Amino acid sequence: MTKAGQRGAALLLTMLLILVAVTAILVSRLAALQGGGSAAAHTSSVLAEAREALLAYAAVRPDVDPGAPVRLPCPDMDGTGSSADGIAHSADCGLPGQNVLGRLPWRTLDMPLVKDSSGACLWYAVAGDYKAADTAAAELLNPDTNGRFQLFDAVSGALVEGAVPADRPVAIVFAPGTPVGRQTRAPAGEADCGSTWTAASFLDAATALGIDNAALATGSDVIDALAVSALGDAVVNDRIVAIRRSDVARLTNDRSDYGARREALGMAVAECLARYGAGNAGGAGDRRLPWPAPPAMTDYRPDSAYDDSDFGSFAGRFPDRADDSSVATGNALTTTLADCNPAAVPAWTVEMRREWQNWKDHFFYVVAPSYAPSAPVPTSCSQCLTVNGGGAYAAVVVFAGPALAGQTRTAPPLDTDTKQSVGNYLEGRNAALFSAGATSIDLESRPEASDFNDRLFCVDESLAVSMC
Repeated sequence: MTKAGQRGAALLLTMLLILVAVTAILVSRLAALQGGGSAAAHTSSVLAEAREALLAYAAVRPDVDPGAPVRLPCPDMDGTGSSADGIAHSADCGLPGQNVLGRLPWRTLDMPLVKDSSGACLWYAVAGDYKAADTAAAELLNPDTNGRFQLFDAVSGALVEGAVPADRPVAIVFAPGTPVGRQTRAPAGEADCGSTWTAASFLDAATALGIDNAALATGSDVIDALAVSALGDAVVNDRIVAIRRSDVARLTNDRSDYGARREALGMAVAECLARYGAGNAGGAGDRRLPWPAPPAMTDYRPDSAYDDSDFGSFAGRFPDRADDSSVATGNALTTTLADCNPAAVPAWTVEMRREWQNWKDHFFYVVAPSYAPSAPVPTSCSQCLTVNGGGAYAAVVVFAGPALAGQTRTAPPLDTDTKQSVGNYLEGRNAALFSAGATSIDLESRPEASDFNDRLFCVDESLAVSMC
């Protein structure tokens, strides 16, 4: 071979070697990317599976526990006691209103044990109002209840979710990822979720922001901040999925029995009200009914806040307590609902009482001037209520449906009180007529529409109850 031929062959061989090397590098990088993609896909899959299992658990709470609202389970808090790994600690779930953190209660959710791509079990935080705790359960939970978490970008510090109350998540599921920073763990592959229960060994801290995903606040009525970042961040690599208020609200509002349950509750509340009016000291001719409770309250959660008062209006929230009215009427009962006799009102079951406790902020009430505690006896309908211009009613109970466009329902201690505005619950004349001192009240009833969803329950002069 000539020297020129030898040089050509050598050049060809060199180019071939370079091509092989470059190909090897590209294949290696592609394999790495595919491996990372597979790991990320696996973690996304188990997070999605956990989220769906939590929502499935919440969806059936009213069926499994009659009268209960849609709630989410408590976490698996630690390895002590008689509970097996993966069981929700319902009896030991923090204070009422306290957000709680622990491992995902996979056994309670009736799902297989799942781990993220690093081999770590999933962790889980639930807002204090939404947890299915025993003695620590919230006094009021319905689709208007806001979440207690905010999510911040771990790098920029920007608030990425929860800027307005309705957007705050109600629960978070964490995939811890590979250990970073302070974290030490047992080797992956340990049976079940292992013996390490220290959240800081799994969840990350954005120290510069003062946020630690492993350390929620220890008190009640707190909004907890959590840090999130892009996949692969060296400081915060927790991956999360959030459950939002709207997710849980749909589980209530979209139930096929939603309307029937609310109508049954409204009828039972109105029947208990009528039974109160039948027990006044003046006998059969004395059918006076309680004053309403004020529309504005310092705390809308306790039953005791729904307390009657002669505050200058015949309209307000529905009163459970009727102690002020009972002084005027000589009625032996001091509450309309807590003392309601199931023998007289068979619809007023323990389950129905629980339903009311979680929907009580949705109930409003108007008493006719002729049937107020200050009215003369015997009771007569000289100043009674009408609905759509007709009828003669001693009282009307109104149930407010889901919030419509423009209506907001937030309350202390976490947010500005917009619940005090009746217009954030009722529509049309029903909102406009809740004015102090009104003596002629014509309420509005019509089919549910995009601008109206009030349900009315009327008590007539004889204390008979009907939907109206």
